[in-house]
Amino acid sequence: MQINIDTPYVTISELVRRSGQSNSAIRNEIELGHFLTRPKQPGSKSAVLVNMVHLAIEAAEQAERVRGGKPKTKAGEA
Repeated sequence: MQINIDTPYVTISELVRRSGQSNSAIRNEIELGHFLTRPKQPGSKSAVLVNMVHLAIEAAEQAERVRGGKPKTKAGEA
């Protein structure tokens, strides 16, 4: 399996655009700890950045669990 990530972090508004989820749904996932964000300095006014690498790893792990951890085979192999 190969996963390509075009950027390691995206803003909440970009994740809203990419995922189709609402801004409040994404902020809720962040509050619940389901989406990791880049640490900010106290008092910083920089944008909240969501870690896309973590989301990709989580998706890959979920896919492996669903597949039952079966090893992948090449086309034509039994």
